[in-house]
Amino acid sequence: MYKGGLEMNIRAIYPVRLREERKKRGWTQKKAAEKIGISRSYFSDIENGRTLPSGEILFNINDEFQIFLIICDADRVRNESGRKVTNTEVKVNG
Repeated sequence: MYKGGLEMNIRAIYPVRLREERKKRGWTQKKAAEKIGISRSYFSDIENGRTLPSGEILFNINDEFQIFLIICDADRVRNESGRKVTNTEVKVNG
C-alpha cells in the first residue's frame, strides 16, 4: 500500500461509496458484514474510514458491492484527457 496521499484518498472515497452501496440495498451494517464474512464492528471501521480492508476482504467487498479501486501508476498512465495521472489519484467505480 502506498503511503501518504494515496492512502488518504482511499480513506476519503472508499467509505463513502461503500455506505452508498450498502444503503442502496437497504442493508444494515450487520447484514453487509455477514455477506462479506467479517464482523459488524470491522465493517463499521471500514465504512467510517477508520481502517482499510485487507486484500482478501477488499476482494470480498468488491464481489458483493461492485466497488473497484483503480490505482494508477503515474509513470505509465494518462487519463482520458491525456493528462498524466499522479500516483495520489484513485478512481472508485461502482
